[in-house]
Amino acid sequence: MSVSSMIVAKACQQLAERVQRDGGMPVCLAAVDHAGALIHLHRMDGAPERLISIATGKAYTAARMRVSTAMFRQRLLNEQLSLADFLDEKFTSLPGGLPLFDQELVIGAVGVSGRTLEEDERLCQYFAEGILSEVSHNGNTPSTTE
Repeated sequence: MSVSSMIVAKACQQLAERVQRDGGMPVCLAAVDHAGALIHLHRMDGAPERLISIATGKAYTAARMRVSTAMFRQRLLNEQLSLADFLDEKFTSLPGGLPLFDQELVIGAVGVSGRTLEEDERLCQYFAEGILSEVSHNGNTPSTTE
């Protein structure tokens, strides 16, 4: 099972509208499938181009590692590891990436970049919740883990 691009696009639009209303800095939103391949990317007007690779990297890392990028960052610190130890140049330890689960299977992941790390995390949670809410309306019970 994977996340539908239509569901992702709808959740993305809803979050972009919310971000636009709050008056903060524009963000970039990314969603990937279970393997980390890009499903959807939305760069808000005025968001720097560099945010594309950051948001995509956050989603990719969350999908591949099956944990939030905040948890991955904590693992690196706790185990005194570096990103280079994982031999994957697309990984990032910046908070703001969350995996999406259906039972124990990763069905995708999302990433947000453009604000403080705390705001990116919060917006990412909203993004994930928007997707999972739509998926659950279709009879599934997916979730995120922190």
